[in-house]
Amino acid sequence: MEILLENKGSKHIALGKGRFFFVSMAILFPILVALGFVPDYQLIASGQIKVHWFLHVHGLIMTAWLGIFLAQSLLVANGNVKRHRQLGQTGFILGILVWISLVIITVRALIVNNPPEADGQFDILFIQLQGMVLFGLFFAWGMWIRKKNAAAHKRLLFLATAILLQAAVDRIRFLPGLQNALYIRFLYLDLLLIPLFVYDWISLKRIHLMTWFGSVLICAVQAGIVVGWGSPVWHRFWYNSITPWVERVIEVKLSTAQSDQLIGNYGDAKWHLTISSTAGKLYMQLPGQEKLELGAASDTSLFVKVTNWKLNFVKAPDGKVTKLINDQIAFVWEVPKMR
Repeated sequence: MEILLENKGSKHIALGKGRFFFVSMAILFPILVALGFVPDYQLIASGQIKVHWFLHVHGLIMTAWLGIFLAQSLLVANGNVKRHRQLGQTGFILGILVWISLVIITVRALIVNNPPEADGQFDILFIQLQGMVLFGLFFAWGMWIRKKNAAAHKRLLFLATAILLQAAVDRIRFLPGLQNALYIRFLYLDLLLIPLFVYDWISLKRIHLMTWFGSVLICAVQAGIVVGWGSPVWHRFWYNSITPWVERVIEVKLSTAQSDQLIGNYGDAKWHLTISSTAGKLYMQLPGQEKLELGAASDTSLFVKVTNWKLNFVKAPDGKVTKLINDQIAFVWEVPKMR
């Protein structure tokens, strides 16, 4: 039988020693979030990363959701079902705000960043949509059946909360292989599902249907993302979809004299990039990496055609370029031209 206090019609199942399973997981979730996002917030606080104010609002909403998930787990674990239901009304409103904030940051990032068609932001959109769709499904379903099936209700909200942690997991820098392959990122998130299977087996002597359904659905969506990652069709669809809402950069043709002024190395002995010209086209190259073709918005402003990276050149009064300002949306930094 279930170990947590659950409502089945007019009957309640007694509390047992396993009632703190969901409490334990609700404590683990914020720890993972802190491991992923605290380093980013340190960079924000130091001014190395610049973000829009709504990202702070989004972070506050997500933190509040983790807090209410923990509070609700504690209330049920201690048998306070009445207070759990009262707080559930607040949780319902907060869950809606979580979903709305996911939509806002996703749409805003596409429109404000205005990435080129080949940019990786369209691939990241896969993961953002995964969070929006699966959280929305699990949350809405969980709230709908909360009075009819408490066992399914708590598992659905567990799954809804777990899927939100992908962004945090992706930022935990010390996890081995995180940058090597996309599926590894998903595997780390999926590790959070294993304790739920163990809990089901110990408490029910079987795996709950909602645990199976949610886990299979998450893995199926993840597999689809891995297959579709980098799809030109996907990139083109979303690039064309946002075109009516953004102002596209108009590329201009630079003369040979204008291009020659920009050619050279920028940075210092520790880090530098090279601007070069081949067959009338400008390229940027980092040490040990392939060349990236550049387009020109003006005689002092270039942009990388395959990613969202703008290069703004600063000239001295004599017309010679003295430094380069790199603009990668959240990161803006300048480097001198090397002599």
